[in-house]
Amino acid sequence: MVTGKRFTTFIALLLILQLGALSSVTLWQRYGDGAAASAAEMTAQHNIKSGQPADLAALAQNTQSILGTESKGFSVYFLRPEREVEPYIHNQRAMMPASMIKLFVMAKVMQDVHDKRLFLDEQLTIKRKDVVGGAGVITWYNAGERRTILQLVKLMITDSDNTATNMLIDRVGLTQLNAYLSQQGFKDTVIANKMMTGNRGRKNFSSVRDIGHLLTRMYYRELVAEEEDSIMLDILLEQNDKECFPKALPAYKIAHKTGEIDGVFADGGIFFGPQGTFILVAINEHYAERMDAITKMQKLAQYYAGTLGE
Repeated sequence: MVTGKRFTTFIALLLILQLGALSSVTLWQRYGDGAAASAAEMTAQHNIKSGQPADLAALAQNTQSILGTESKGFSVYFLRPEREVEPYIHNQRAMMPASMIKLFVMAKVMQDVHDKRLFLDEQLTIKRKDVVGGAGVITWYNAGERRTILQLVKLMITDSDNTATNMLIDRVGLTQLNAYLSQQGFKDTVIANKMMTGNRGRKNFSSVRDIGHLLTRMYYRELVAEEEDSIMLDILLEQNDKECFPKALPAYKIAHKTGEIDGVFADGGIFFGPQGTFILVAINEHYAERMDAITKMQKLAQYYAGTLGE
């Protein structure tokens, strides 16, 4: 005879399995087989995984080996979200993240959308004073045209458009943006100035830890909410800059953002692959050779991907 307590436990397990199955279908349709295979397990074990990576020593040793004498210029965040809670981090410190700072602008915009302070179909007018150089597709020829908030977010991420970024910063407010970063616990991140406007000695800073935590929370749909986090993931999957990680792992679908300024190269995102999912952020500061920095990052991604099957 089944007792009341056992019956309750049985029903709870059935619900977990059903939720896992639904998650598997959704993730498989959107991101691929690897995410689907682990969705049910992720749902049931989200709070009962190991703490630090079990292979922490091997990760540290092999990361150092790949980076070699240039290791001090790199900072790396690596997490297998279905396996452990704590990431492996190499050389954590505040750094200039280049255009990866735009991830935080997107998060704030989506938080305001969730809170009904903004609407994705709201239109903003491009003004000549808004148009700046650097990356992007909006030029002074577009002055007078209108773009929705959603269109500007997509341009900011997929084309790293600086004008779109600045328009969004103006819309949410720089002070409010930095208050959001503080409230969300992004301790190393500060947005001191808009893109390509002359920083007057002020620089934007973040860290692989903050960026990695943002991506991890987005993966679990715990950054803003289910709907907004899914929109952000879909936008990141449309990234047009495929020079670094996508070339290293062509079998993976990667929801990522890149960044580059003089002496700095950065890439980071969520990797959905045949053997599972991982989150990787890498920033190289003061590199000697640009392509050497990219090659090392690609080797890191390939090595970390290989650990999923171990």
